[in-house]
Amino acid sequence: MKNKRIRTFISANATLIAVVAILIIASITVNDFFSINNFVNLFKQTSMVGIIAIGGTFVIITAGIDLSVGALFGFASVMVGIISMYFENDFLMIIMPIIVCAGFGAFTGFCVTKLRIEPFIVTLAMMSAIRGIGLLITNGGESLMVSSDSFKIIATGSIGIIPIPAIIMIAAFIVATIVSKYTIFGRNCYAIGGNNDAAIAAGIPVNTVKFFTYVISGACTGLAGVIVAARTFSGNILLGDGYEMDVIAAIVLGGTLLQGGRGNMLNSMWGALIITIIGNIINLKQVSYLWEGCITGGLLLAILVVQSRMNKKQYVLAQS
Repeated sequence: MKNKRIRTFISANATLIAVVAILIIASITVNDFFSINNFVNLFKQTSMVGIIAIGGTFVIITAGIDLSVGALFGFASVMVGIISMYFENDFLMIIMPIIVCAGFGAFTGFCVTKLRIEPFIVTLAMMSAIRGIGLLITNGGESLMVSSDSFKIIATGSIGIIPIPAIIMIAAFIVATIVSKYTIFGRNCYAIGGNNDAAIAAGIPVNTVKFFTYVISGACTGLAGVIVAARTFSGNILLGDGYEMDVIAAIVLGGTLLQGGRGNMLNSMWGALIITIIGNIINLKQVSYLWEGCITGGLLLAILVVQSRMNKKQYVLAQS
């Protein structure tokens, strides 16, 4: 019985255990890893991947996928730059990118639920279209400067030693955890991902739930784009290149199944921290940044193989 409890605990907290193990290894092998400045930067970077992972987790739990988040992330920062240039209104610089990105998410949700187009195809097309629009607006990817000092506090400010982006991320994860665990919407997401046909038979508004998961994904990505614009003092459509891979890897590292039906918001945050720590170690070791993509992709592939084998074993047990 005791061994069973230990196995259950390890299974439920595998991602957190992995974070602790990586932190211990990094502290031994990497100089200056445990410096305050490094941890502040680590939390700032994690906040962007983590916030996008919130919306992505909702989408993937319903057996969907959103490949457009990287392009939306960069586009949100471009919107901040445009508003800074013409209006210099901090409120608009925060709220408008979130609303517009949520609107893109709504269009994606409409295509998935009403037009019955596969999420992979829709979001791949949206990624290309959004990036193309951003390149047109910025004359091929030029950076747009953000001049408002008060707006920059979103990324540069802190409460004590905790940076504001980390506080935003933690607050967002608390809200997302409550929604996923204790609301009808959250329970419906799991039901749809577990068995779409059974969810329809049970009277769950499947299309409505799926639609709003993409809206949430867009809004979360817009918020992350606001943070990166405040952090880099600029907007650039290319800031989101490859970000979708980091986000999906973080979600899958957190134990969320790409087949849907199972996932944990808090574990997605730990997954985002793992992805960020790997990039941070590569930077501190002065290894070529090209290795980051190789490691992230390899890690994602390894996790998918493990998940596939676990699902196969569970299927065999269910049939026996």
